[in-house]
Amino acid sequence: MKFDYILIVIFFLLSKNTFAQKSNPNMKNDVPNSVKIVDSHLDNFFTDEDDIVVFDEIKSEIIHRDVFFIKANDERPFHILLSCGMSALPMNIPNEIDSSEFVEVMILLPKEWNLSYDSFNDERNYWPIRIIKELMMLPHSENTWLGFGHTFEFDDNNEFAEGVGFSSIMLAHSMELSDDFTIIKKNDNKYIEVYTLIPLYKEELEYKKENGSHALLEKLDEFGIEEIVKIGRKNVCK
Repeated sequence: MKFDYILIVIFFLLSKNTFAQKSNPNMKNDVPNSVKIVDSHLDNFFTDEDDIVVFDEIKSEIIHRDVFFIKANDERPFHILLSCGMSALPMNIPNEIDSSEFVEVMILLPKEWNLSYDSFNDERNYWPIRIIKELMMLPHSENTWLGFGHTFEFDDNNEFAEGVGFSSIMLAHSMELSDDFTIIKKNDNKYIEVYTLIPLYKEELEYKKENGSHALLEKLDEFGIEEIVKIGRKNVCK
């Protein structure tokens, strides 16, 4: 599949340039990456006619972190931001947990969301990419793991950007995209699981901590909250 690589503006305070390496397809900047397997997987769903951009990280540590920007179209009225690189290394999952040790994450954004190069200086546009980048590094830098129902707070539970309202993220199974898309098969009979990111208000996070992820998801469904991010949506716990 043909992808457009662009000069990314802010990648967690790293370089703002792009880089292409033609040596080992499983290594980039001398660190592991997942581009080959994710690229191959996306070939099953998209063609050269689809508009896909890769926000490519030039300076990497531990893993190489890319973000695939799959633009909305007439049949799919939302953008997909898909991480690529977290699954380059296995996570440290407890033996009693039945979950894949390889994970990527995505977030679905309305087609009106501004993801142009010039917009990234505004955190109100950029925060989904920033959150994805931070999550990608977390299991490897902290020797931990990500799985269904996990929630993460950022910046002392302050909102992601001014006026956004959301201050935490929950990992969940996608309702908009099928298992065919969110399960990426590897050559070693293992698989990469792609979780969708659900932004939460402070009160929703507290409800989840007290009642569990399934209870919160049921509450979100009860109020008709969709997987596609909507700024200003109803706070279901307030």
